[in-house]
Amino acid sequence: MRRFTRNSFSAVAAVYAKDILSGKTPACGQIKQAAQRFQADFDRRDLIFSEDAVDHVCNFIQGLVHVKGKWAGQPIRLEPFQVFALANIFGWIEKATGLRRYRQALILLPRKNGKSLLAAGIALYMVFADGEPGAEGYSGATSLEQANEVFEPARRMVEMSPGLAEALDISVAKSAVYSVTSGSKFSRVIANTKDGSSPHFACCDELHQARDDTQINAFRTGMGARSQPLLLIITTAGNNLAGVCHAEQMEAEAVLAGLKANDRLFALIYTIDPGDDWRDEASWRKANPCWGVSVGAAYLQDQLSEARQSPAKQAAIRTKHLNQWVASAAGWLTTQLWASAIDETLDIARYRGREAYLAADISTRQDLTAVSLIIPDAGHKLIFPFAHLPEGALDASPNAPAYQDWIDSGHLSATEGTASDFDEVRRHVLRLCRDFRIVKAIFDPWQGEFLRQEVDALGIETEIWPASAPALWTTTLDDFEADLKNGHIRHPNNPVLNWCAANVAIHEKGVTRIPVKPSKSQKHQKIDVMIATLMAYAASCETPPTPPVKLTFAVLD
Repeated sequence: MRRFTRNSFSAVAAVYAKDILSGKTPACGQIKQAAQRFQADFDRRDLIFSEDAVDHVCNFIQGLVHVKGKWAGQPIRLEPFQVFALANIFGWIEKATGLRRYRQALILLPRKNGKSLLAAGIALYMVFADGEPGAEGYSGATSLEQANEVFEPARRMVEMSPGLAEALDISVAKSAVYSVTSGSKFSRVIANTKDGSSPHFACCDELHQARDDTQINAFRTGMGARSQPLLLIITTAGNNLAGVCHAEQMEAEAVLAGLKANDRLFALIYTIDPGDDWRDEASWRKANPCWGVSVGAAYLQDQLSEARQSPAKQAAIRTKHLNQWVASAAGWLTTQLWASAIDETLDIARYRGREAYLAADISTRQDLTAVSLIIPDAGHKLIFPFAHLPEGALDASPNAPAYQDWIDSGHLSATEGTASDFDEVRRHVLRLCRDFRIVKAIFDPWQGEFLRQEVDALGIETEIWPASAPALWTTTLDDFEADLKNGHIRHPNNPVLNWCAANVAIHEKGVTRIPVKPSKSQKHQKIDVMIATLMAYAASCETPPTPPVKLTFAVLD
């Protein structure tokens, strides 16, 4: 790799990457991939790494001051991970065009790691120091309070740096930072952008709060007229695994892993690895690059202690301080336990003609309809899930980005109209009854009767799941979890099933915390595919009835 002037910003970035890969600096897999990508890019002939560009942006931000806390009024001193991010975003130049390579950056950063400070510094640089005439910059979020998390530090930085304001002719108003000379402006945007906006820079702060992808798509399309714009997504993790933020992270992780090509996207994702124990301090060091600086060990120890003692707080703490996507505070299955049952080699076609147990959870509204098949196989129970969704549900659902991805990948079947297509579901269930020897079929108590009767007419044993059956749910949930822990459950890593499994929360009763019913914590979190799976699993666990014993009586003399 190229050598840099000792202690230069570029050298700091290079050393950071080296320390990550050597293990000197604890890091998760995604950060290691980002470091490997950085090193490998020096071998590319179509890119140039500009030390001058890195110096320019880093010196600019270090000319700003902290605006909060114990360091308020003091000059910013960039941490190595921040320099690494800036060196990547601003240092890589396309040889053919002389323009920056990256047009989008996703930085997943836990709380207390300088997220807003870094975003505010980048915003001011892009709008007022990047040489773009009439630059438009936006701090976008779902609420004014959240949009201010980046906008207010930027505004205060200018107010507290009079030399900067004078040099670049920057003025400050309540709702905007602007320059009359260059015609550039940085302001806030709530929910949707205005038609006709043409951002040179846009920041989506805490994207996990976004209801849909309207704002981020408006930013992307508006940037078309700019030669080297930047869309910055800087956020913590959240709890909506079907939302736009999780979708953006999955895209970024695929790029880092080399599974997708996107030379315009830079990603820096601080979290912990799947096999890490979230209660271990070493895991917290991985996820928090400002450990010992802005993130005090004592503070995180307090957070860790709270999480251990309070399941209700556990999800929030893991989400915000470890960047783990945790769907529910009362989540039933851990990510690690569910992942341990993945078998991506499962192919339903190989089991055609085998005994199977079927269940269907049928929706009437703009919701998922789920059908699940359980096939016993050599001591295992194999799950094959199916999900249907009316096309009309894509129009207003906060889960629309994930739904569309799953439709495109074939994991979700889209039906015409705005409500569930009973005919399509009926054809699907009857096709499964034809292709497999269904031992028993179970249907939901609300909409399943019409289909139960038709399946029953085929000579298949059928049942309506009891509407109120806490004892049955308790047994099913307990047995399913036990089989999962003992390695008896296998599933094909279907993303719709994975999402529904992550969303399942458990209603418990009594001091012994007996599970009595699966539910969801928030309206947008769907669990239908897992409900169908649990019903099919319950059918597969039933002990066949013992044949009646014929008694013969004899009269003895």
